[in-house]
Amino acid sequence: MGAGAIGSVFGGFLSNSQDVTLIGREAHISAIREKGLKISGIWGEHLFKNLKAFTSSDECKIYAPYDLVLITTKSYDTEYATMQILPLIGKDSLVASVQNGIENEGIIAKIVGEERTMGGMAIFGAMLIEPGHVKVTVYASECLFGTLTKNIEKSKIIADMISKAGIPSLPTDDIIREKWMKAFYNIALNPLSAILKVQYGKLGIYDETRAIIKGMLKEAFEVARAEGIKLKFTYEEYFEHLMKKQLPLTSEHISSMLQDLEKHKRTEIDYINGAIVRLGKVHGIRTPFNEIIVNLIRTLEKMHGV
Repeated sequence: MGAGAIGSVFGGFLSNSQDVTLIGREAHISAIREKGLKISGIWGEHLFKNLKAFTSSDECKIYAPYDLVLITTKSYDTEYATMQILPLIGKDSLVASVQNGIENEGIIAKIVGEERTMGGMAIFGAMLIEPGHVKVTVYASECLFGTLTKNIEKSKIIADMISKAGIPSLPTDDIIREKWMKAFYNIALNPLSAILKVQYGKLGIYDETRAIIKGMLKEAFEVARAEGIKLKFTYEEYFEHLMKKQLPLTSEHISSMLQDLEKHKRTEIDYINGAIVRLGKVHGIRTPFNEIIVNLIRTLEKMHGV
């Protein structure tokens, strides 16, 4: 649901072994119906033709119920997307958020129930080159999948299926913690690279950008602890991990936020750094670094006519 770049990659690879339906925008869906889905980039050249492709959930009802729905929309569309797929799921279906941000699973669970809700974390990047053609640009680590009820057997079934399809994936018994770990990565890099219009790798070179990243991470870690998240690192340890391990693997990546701005589209800032600001206020934690970044991105949105 929301077959843009990331959703199309999952759908394309899964279609080799599963019955897959894509729901996306008209131009992209029309191209897939006519020529198939082309995926290029670091995982090779592929053309997937064994896909159903529609522009609305209403067109899919005859195929319901679906065993698994991956929601890959922008975070500001999560509630709408989940309401749209309600007629497509049964009592044993799973609905997985494979999105940026740290609050999507809670939104989904309020609508479909905690027992049917999963989180998914994708640590690869993809770009929509043109309708019907998606390019996988970077890969940093295995995807992670986990249910909110911490049912590791269900999580393992989904992760194994996606791994066998060609997208390396692992199960986890604490997907919310893992989504926070990805959020730290996005908080640190995504908006700052959009503001400066540079690839991720440039952000690790300069003392000034490193200082800004440290400031944002310190605030984010304080908020996460207040939220009761069992963190793997201190913010200083994570900063070193980011600089030495994660950044080299994705140094050429163009942030999704920069891509959105250049396309005059709304960004997900409210669900990344904006979530830190919002939750910080709930817990009485000051977040000046993240507030400045949020205000800069919102200004850029207005300057780009969003």
